[in-house]
Amino acid sequence: MARTSLTPLGGHLMASDPFWPLHQGMNRLIDDMVSGTGMPMAMRQGREETMIMPQMNVSETDTELRITAELPGVADKDVDITLDDDVLTISGEKKLEKKEERENFHFVERSFGRFQRSLRIPHSVKADKVEASVENGILTVILPKNTEQEKVRHIQVHGSTH
Repeated sequence: MARTSLTPLGGHLMASDPFWPLHQGMNRLIDDMVSGTGMPMAMRQGREETMIMPQMNVSETDTELRITAELPGVADKDVDITLDDDVLTISGEKKLEKKEERENFHFVERSFGRFQRSLRIPHSVKADKVEASVENGILTVILPKNTEQEKVRHIQVHGSTH
């Protein structure tokens, strides 16, 4: 049995095909998910918006938690960080650069749009001492551990005697 290609280069799937928009959308969705650039959110004013998922690293020492997130092209004024009890949320928007002259793009791989990542902090932290900075597209959030928190303690379990 001959195998037919579903790729545009194979010539079997053309723009006049009613499934062409579906094919393009699925390819874009899979590409975005595999590359980690984001997830489609919604249509606004006729264009698709994307939720960007910044890649993060979380490390720990005896005294602090350190979170780094890739935010290339995002200005520090476009980043919002909140700490609500034990949930740290990093959100913001990577804005599209606008130029006066019109350009005809052949393809666009850079992503723009809103982003948000939340994570539960496993330790009590000194909320008033949390620091955040952006350098070379990398956001660093340092959360000093609260050394006054109660240490783990063993609790004796007593059984009933019959």
